[in-house]
Amino acid sequence: MKKMFPFLLAALMTCAPLRAQYPGSQYLPQVEGNCVTFRLQADKAQDVQLFGDFLPGVNEYRLGGHVAMVRNADGLWEYTARGLAPDFYYYYFEVDGVRVLDPHNLKLVCNYSEFYNSFLVPGDGSRNLEQTGVPAGTLVTHWYDSPEYGGQRRLNVWLPADYDASGSYPVLYMIPGGGDDEDTWTDMGRLPQILSHMTASGEAVPMIVVLVNAMPNQWAAPHVMNPIPGARSHFELMGTPQGASGGEFCNDLIRNIIPFIEGHYSVRRDRGGRAVCGVSMGGVYQMYLLERRPDLFAYVALMGSGLMNAAPDAADAALRPLKEAGYSLMWIGAGSQDMALRSARNLMSALERSRMPYTYYDSADGHNWRSWRRDLQQLLPLLFR
Repeated sequence: MKKMFPFLLAALMTCAPLRAQYPGSQYLPQVEGNCVTFRLQADKAQDVQLFGDFLPGVNEYRLGGHVAMVRNADGLWEYTARGLAPDFYYYYFEVDGVRVLDPHNLKLVCNYSEFYNSFLVPGDGSRNLEQTGVPAGTLVTHWYDSPEYGGQRRLNVWLPADYDASGSYPVLYMIPGGGDDEDTWTDMGRLPQILSHMTASGEAVPMIVVLVNAMPNQWAAPHVMNPIPGARSHFELMGTPQGASGGEFCNDLIRNIIPFIEGHYSVRRDRGGRAVCGVSMGGVYQMYLLERRPDLFAYVALMGSGLMNAAPDAADAALRPLKEAGYSLMWIGAGSQDMALRSARNLMSALERSRMPYTYYDSADGHNWRSWRRDLQQLLPLLFR
């Protein structure tokens, strides 16, 4: 054993230079200030495109932007993006028309059933999106019984770093938009990182956050299991009464999800200890829910959503139960480039007619996760105060 020790020590001492020479290290996105360089080895390729939410030509979803990469002196395809603000970004390659993930970047996120590589440009604007620097909360995955869907469904629960089973925590329920699931807020939304930072700084009170799946044809995120056989998707139900009401989701939330959380965690069970936030189509489901059960939540938030029906009589009638029940906060986030801005304005007009106070935030962006990450950081300091 003594004879082996010098050999082991020498091997350990060589790990650092060997690691530096690992071939993949020259391909990883290199972040230097506000510049990021991408490289890909594709020797036989004729055309390589870089797609990313930071590139020219993106739509309001921050999708579709792309640029051509060029071969460098080493024969690698290369492109440098300049002037990127501190934020969280995602990308992929297209090699001769075929979508390809970066094989040397293991940081993956999933959105709309597609995977992307991701990276972060550090700075003041992305500090809350960093993984390290503060005590991290805990993300727990559960399966719960859902008779409404005829099986078990999956949800995620974020617990603050100092969670104590003897305490009593308020709960924020997050309803995702169409095409999203119980994992999208943890991937694209960076919710665990944002909550960890803002709770540690005191900007947000310690709370539990429940991330649910509202898709009518899913028991769980698509990378976890296949869709429910024969069930219609959210996109097939759009424009139908069932689609506007969330199908069985609202009943699932009331009868199964809330009781499950209150039976497994030390949480407040009063209306003032519950908040709900719906994103995009999730906000439509939420307004339908609040019209029928205004007694459940005192804190209400919508991101990229509102009232799709602008008829004053219908809009005012939809808000009347919540006005009569009262609430502590009505918060609306819709960027100036958001396709849902008209629906948000419909809601704000109805609130003003009914003399119901609200708070509005403009992220100055579109219907995308960059907006909703900003929204979340504006919303959290206002909850449960």
